[in-house]
Formats: sequence, C-alpha cells, structure tokens
Amino acid sequence: MPEPKNLDAYSNPRTFYGAELRRLREEAGLTQTQLGERVFCTGSYIGQFESATRWPMVDMSRMIDEVLRSGEHLQRLAKLARSTSIADYFADAAALEPLARTIC
Repeated sequence: MPEPKNLDAYSNPRTFYGAELRRLREEAGLTQTQLGERVFCTGSYIGQFESATRWPMVDMSRMIDEVLRSGEHLQRLAKLARSTSIADYFADAAALEPLARTIC
C-alpha cells in the first residue's frame, strides 16, 4: 500500500476535509477499505477524499459521520469544501480541468 499523500491541511477546505476524514478514520482504527465497506464504496474512493482529489459529498459524509460517530462534523466540512462560485453540478468537472490533457 502506498504511503499517504502529505497535504497541507490548511491550504484549502477540501484538503482540510481530507485531513479530518483521515484523522477520524485512523482514530476509529479503520483502514480505507474497512470504512469504504461500511459506507458502500471502495477504499480507493475514501482515499480520493482523503487526498483531496475528489470533492466531498454531503450524502457520503453523512454516512461516514454515522460510522465514525463524529456527529455532523464531516457533513459541515463537506458543505464548506463545496462552497464555491462554481455551480454545484459543475464543481467536479471544474476541479478536474487543471489535470486534463485534452478537453472534448
């Protein structure tokens, strides 16, 4: 398994969300795969949230909050991370644009 990506948790709300998710998951003694199984996704999907390569979603954060017993902590952070001037339905595509090699 590769080493976790070291991110500056305070560089933006999305990296802070990822750092908090990782902290809460590790405190609960769960791997990414174990948490993913409990919220009906893969461990790599959880890893994408933790590494800030995927925008956090409020619905997924609600399920993770329930598993990790973190109240509404991740749900609130997901709302903060998603607050942007870009329309919500387009936020994921806009975040991927800098990584794209071609746009069709």
